[in-house]
Amino acid sequence: MEEIDFKKTDKELYRSKSTPAKIRVPSMPFIMVNGKGNPNHADGKFSHAVGLLYSLYYTIKMSKKGGNVPNGHYKYVVPPLEGFWRLEGESRA
Repeated sequence: MEEIDFKKTDKELYRSKSTPAKIRVPSMPFIMVNGKGNPNHADGKFSHAVGLLYSLYYTIKMSKKGGNVPNGHYKYVVPPLEGFWRLEGESRA
């Protein structure tokens, strides 16, 4: 089975645009963290959470090599990180 690369199969979601545009993102499973922290602080909560996300992604990806393969497991390229955050006191537009 060939690895699925979401940047290739879902180009509309990952391709850079020259101007802002609305896109429709289909419902899909994903892993996320929700919390606070400055993404620029190397020792901050945000950086720690991102490290945990990637650890989890790679653990799932490599689970095929162990005896405990999750139902529905398939080969995939670990997708790029996507993040949303705002500065304290800033309004949500």
